[in-house]
Amino acid sequence: MLSKMNASVPLAQCWYLRKHVPAGRKHREEDGVLHCTCRYCQRPIKSRGGKTWDLADGFDLDALAEAGRNRHFSVVDVIDDMVIARYPIDRDASDEEVAGLLADICEKHEVEEAAGTIEVRLVQGQGGTRRLH
Repeated sequence: MLSKMNASVPLAQCWYLRKHVPAGRKHREEDGVLHCTCRYCQRPIKSRGGKTWDLADGFDLDALAEAGRNRHFSVVDVIDDMVIARYPIDRDASDEEVAGLLADICEKHEVEEAAGTIEVRLVQGQGGTRRLH
């Protein structure tokens, strides 16, 4: 596939930075997803909270996780947009047990030292996803 690329066409800034920047009017769907066009590559993009934007026709990790039935913590490498670990949460776990598990996960993956490059997300199953650290 790469051998068929046209070398005379420059790559957009978002290709290098892996960050799409919205431009123009945004519209929100019923499920809360924002849609817009990327300022750099002019492709359709979407966001679930307005903070990070992904290609609209690309793989949506958050939507896939929300379709699940069980709660879990996902440890995400923000730079590569990749899940590095998942930790299931027992259905009967109390709030204190969940908070303890979160603290253990943050310590194990050195989230504080990662300076925002690693996030821990609580995936509520069919209830949504929350970024915690």
